[in-house]
Amino acid sequence: MTAILWFKRDLRVADHALLAGVKNRRVLPLFIAEPAIWQAPDASARQWDFVAESLAELRSACARLGAPLVVRVGDAVEVLDALHREIGAHTILSHEETGNAMTYARDRRVAAWARATGITWNEVPQAGVVRRLSTRDVWAKTRDGRMAEPQAETPAGLNGLAGIDPGAIPSAKDLGLAPDLCPDRQLGGRSHALSLLGGFLTERGRTYRADMATPVKGETACSRLSP
Repeated sequence: MTAILWFKRDLRVADHALLAGVKNRRVLPLFIAEPAIWQAPDASARQWDFVAESLAELRSACARLGAPLVVRVGDAVEVLDALHREIGAHTILSHEETGNAMTYARDRRVAAWARATGITWNEVPQAGVVRRLSTRDVWAKTRDGRMAEPQAETPAGLNGLAGIDPGAIPSAKDLGLAPDLCPDRQLGGRSHALSLLGGFLTERGRTYRADMATPVKGETACSRLSP
C-alpha cells in the first residue's frame, strides 16, 4: 500500500500525527506550492521565504528517515492526480487544515476528486479548531480531548519510494510574487523555532507580562512562536 503524505502547514516530522499513521506503508511525503493561493492578497514573498526555509529543513529530516520530500508547483487536484497516476497511491494523509476561504474551497475540490477517483483521504485534526460545530459545549469537550492526547512519536524510519523526482523548492519569484524585502523577518524551520523557544524561556520572557502589550517591547518580549 502506498500513501501520499501531504504536508500543508505543519512542516516538521517531530510530534506529527501523520507520521504515526504510516506504519507498514510505502509513503511519498509531498508539499504542493500553489501559485493561485500564494498570489492572493493575504500572502506575500516574505511568508513564502519562511515556508521555503521550513521546507528545506523538512526535506533534510524526511531524507534522514528514508523518504525524501517531494515538492510540486501547481493546482493541488492536478498535482495529486498526476502523482496518483504515477505511483498508484490510493490513500492520502494530511492534517485538517485551518486556513482561509481559498484553502477550504481547495480542500472541497480535493475531496470531490478523491471520491470520484476512489481514493481515501484521511484528514487528521491537529488543532483546537473543530469543523462542523454544533454547540460550544461539544467544541470544549472535543478540544480538550485533542489537547490531552499524547505526543505522536517520530518514527525511526519511513518506507519511501525510489525513482521519484523530488523537485526543486521554488523561489518567491517562481511563484509570481513581488519582491518583499524584510531584513529582520523570522527564519523558518524547526531548529529556529527551538532557538526562539529557548531564548523566550531563559531570557526574553522575563518581562513578558509587563511588555507583551506594548508595540515596542512586545517584539522581543513575546514568544514569537506563532509562525
